[in-house]
Amino acid sequence: MEKGDFSKNWIPKGLPDGPVVDLGCGDGANSRLLATHTNKNLICVDKRQGALDATREKMRGVKHTFLLNDVCSLGIQDGTCSLVFASRIFSNIENKELLLRESLRVLKKGGCLVIVDWEKCLNFFKKTKLPFSYTESPKNMIAMVLKKSI
Repeated sequence: MEKGDFSKNWIPKGLPDGPVVDLGCGDGANSRLLATHTNKNLICVDKRQGALDATREKMRGVKHTFLLNDVCSLGIQDGTCSLVFASRIFSNIENKELLLRESLRVLKKGGCLVIVDWEKCLNFFKKTKLPFSYTESPKNMIAMVLKKSI
């Protein structure tokens, strides 16, 4: 994933108020970019303490919260977030429908779910019949965007 493409193309403009959620934050590289690009409070979620520790190092000076949780059970209040971002975790999740439901649950109306993952994940979204758009990127990656309308 190229950093320039991330900030220019994959984050929708005009997001509602509310925090941004980075699902499976890993080493925090995307977390820092999300916080900088959206200028919103960031909730970094990972089930591994080591990942949260690595992210903490990259988030100095940025307003953030850490959740040591499974990405399919966030513990975030309904309809409070402006953006849920998941980079390269979707293909590794066993219950993709649960992840999708949980992500949409925490989004506000007008909020967006952005999933960046391997091209093969596109088939799952086509089967859901949910309205989404996508952008292809280098190395067979796809950025899929779903906007919550209700």
